[in-house]
Amino acid sequence: MKPLDYFYDNPINRGRGTPRIFDHILAGLLRVLFTPAFRLKTRGAEHIRDLDEGLILAGNHRSYLDPLFPMMALRPRTIRFIGKEEFFKIKGVRRLASWVGVYPVKRAAADLKVVKRSVAMLKRGELVGIFPEGTRGRGEEIVEGEREVHEGVALIANLARARVVPFRLWNTEKISPEGSRRWHFPTVKLTFGEPLSLADPAYAELEKAEKLERFTRDIMTAIYALPEPEQ
Repeated sequence: MKPLDYFYDNPINRGRGTPRIFDHILAGLLRVLFTPAFRLKTRGAEHIRDLDEGLILAGNHRSYLDPLFPMMALRPRTIRFIGKEEFFKIKGVRRLASWVGVYPVKRAAADLKVVKRSVAMLKRGELVGIFPEGTRGRGEEIVEGEREVHEGVALIANLARARVVPFRLWNTEKISPEGSRRWHFPTVKLTFGEPLSLADPAYAELEKAEKLERFTRDIMTAIYALPEPEQ
């Protein structure tokens, strides 16, 4: 059995083995179960699917299920999402998650290994999904500067020379609201924005630290400025 690092450090779903089969099974289940359950409405996914380059997808974070919706919307392109290390300690989850491209990050400290891994993925032309908020919460606090935002997305974008696509989810926080013991099935909406780049002249004269901070804030502002898909 191959070590997990093999799946993180090689193109996603390489070959014809079990990981590839599992990925197709998961995609089928999401299409059959999640599409009617959450009636996913998307905007802007088609031009992201057509871009032939490595991209960072940065979005708001309201639910543990958040990664599944952009994964559905952008098929056949696959997305590698960064997940908190604690998630990989759940029995049976680590290998299955690695097969669909999820890889762990240590949130307590600067994880240089995950930065280098993410840069390598982007240079291979893969999609890397990141939630700059780090934890699930109210995005309005982020835009207003009341909570810390992780600058890892800007650092990775800078090292990989990759563009960042903002995306925004609506209603995922209603799926399993605090205090509820059962799932709910709201209509989930998802909008992808235009790619943002550190090569933009607006960042040219800034020092590195200021540039990364400014870019991170601009990404978050772009996320929460995205329009909701029409009914």
